Amino acid sequence: MSDWVLDVPLGTERLELREHRAGDLEDLLVFHGDPQVTRYTPWPVRDRQQTGAALDKRLTLTHAAGPGQAISLAVVERASSTVIGEVMLMRRSDSTAELGYAIRTDRWGQGLASEAVAALLDGAAALGVTEVRAVVVDGNDASVRLLGRMGFTELGVPGPPAKDGSPTRTFALTLG
Repeated sequence: MSDWVLDVPLGTERLELREHRAGDLEDLLVFHGDPQVTRYTPWPVRDRQQTGAALDKRLTLTHAAGPGQAISLAVVERASSTVIGEVMLMRRSDSTAELGYAIRTDRWGQGLASEAVAALLDGAAALGVTEVRAVVVDGNDASVRLLGRMGFTELGVPGPPAKDGSPTRTFALTLG
């Protein structure tokens, strides 16, 4: 089993996906502390100290050596050099992964999450990943639409309950 190491940064026309940096705290706080964003994430609303601790953890998520380990990347808007979100690839096996992403609310509706996810999926394919899954909190219609545009299909089996006990839906995409 070899380590998964993405060749970063990953780029799109408007975005750069790169490893997190210690200086990202202020930008992360914008969405880690936003209840509109965190209602759909596995983490609760975070204050500065909690976001700092989360950033410290993300600084170590640069490769996935085995199942249960993740790669987390900052999503940087090229025009402003601002971290506007993050994407995550959780290794489930040698060939399967789970996708996660969050974008700050003032960038919603601009196609930036789709751009970031597409770049991460390209990176996953380069690692030899053949299936990517995503678990979506029921009611997160924007993520359901995004995954549909990316080619994901709903599996029809619930995922684990969300942090507040809400039901979730599981989607999958075959790569390659």
